[in-house]
Amino acid sequence: MGVFIQPKAPLLVCLALLGASAGQPANVDELIEQNHFKRAQAIVDARLHTDASDAQAHAWLCKIRISFGDPEGAIAAGERAAALAPSNATYHAWLAEACAHTAEKSSVWRGLFYVHRMKRELAAALALDPRNIDALLVEMMFNWNAPAFAGGDRARAVRIAGQIVAIDPAWGYLAHARLLQDQDADAETEQWLLKAVEAAPNFYRARLSLARFYGCTARIKHYDLAERAALDALNLDPAASGAYEVLARVYAATRRRSELESLLARAEKAVPDDLGSYESAAVALVETGQDFPRAERYLNRYLSQPPEGRQPSHAEAHLTLATLYSKEGRKADAIHQLEAALRLEPDLQPARTELKRLQQS
Repeated sequence: MGVFIQPKAPLLVCLALLGASAGQPANVDELIEQNHFKRAQAIVDARLHTDASDAQAHAWLCKIRISFGDPEGAIAAGERAAALAPSNATYHAWLAEACAHTAEKSSVWRGLFYVHRMKRELAAALALDPRNIDALLVEMMFNWNAPAFAGGDRARAVRIAGQIVAIDPAWGYLAHARLLQDQDADAETEQWLLKAVEAAPNFYRARLSLARFYGCTARIKHYDLAERAALDALNLDPAASGAYEVLARVYAATRRRSELESLLARAEKAVPDDLGSYESAAVALVETGQDFPRAERYLNRYLSQPPEGRQPSHAEAHLTLATLYSKEGRKADAIHQLEAALRLEPDLQPARTELKRLQQS
């Protein structure tokens, strides 16, 4: 069905999907906002073991399953939450997001079925709360990325971003920046991100998004600005992984080896269940064609435990290893890594394409 919500790889590595928390007082919302999905999962599992009719726990489970690439499981959890608490707008919005992700992974006709379900849940959410940012973000990204025959409308997406600005300026400015991500409009994107930081100086996501722009998605990288913004984010929340990942990329790309090693040790101590900083550093080393043994060591470290939600999958890490080995002329090792990637994710098209190329060369 094409990409409705998530950015295309490799930008997915650098910029996660925009998504607001439900605003509930329980700390699971904070864990989800900080991308601590494994920790959130443990709390949710315990709550559901105690009470299988806990609507909030089912809603959190919906978000968690989305983060781990299980949209159909997310739909099941979201349906349960919405059935138990039909007047909660956010639960309908999260179910809509799960439907959008399922549509993205489906054939055209099956995808249209889930698009219809998504629209129905968005209508329910916005009827209950027209200012619900979660619902508006899903609707915005669908309109931006969906083809016209499925109901996409980019002009409407921009209008929705404007609506979000009126509700919450920082989120609205981030929304505008997200729409420009693939549009070769770096100057305008930067201005929206700077406005988000100015509107909410203590908003971790805004500073992290600015850092990721400078260090990951901008056509011309500004590693000095990326470092500054990432350090600002790190000061706001040293327990979240995103700022460490940006700094790892910056230090790897700029050959600051001792600082990189110190940072990775700090990141692993602060966030032991998320080794994304190792993967981020390895990708930067491979992209810049330097220190392949170090990159190989980092990727193997990343593969040593299950990935956190919304982090690159192990299949993607194997694909990066294959790229590294190809650059080193290690064709057999590259093929082995591509086969490993496809065993984990048979639909990982870049791995399939590269495997065919190597086998025929």
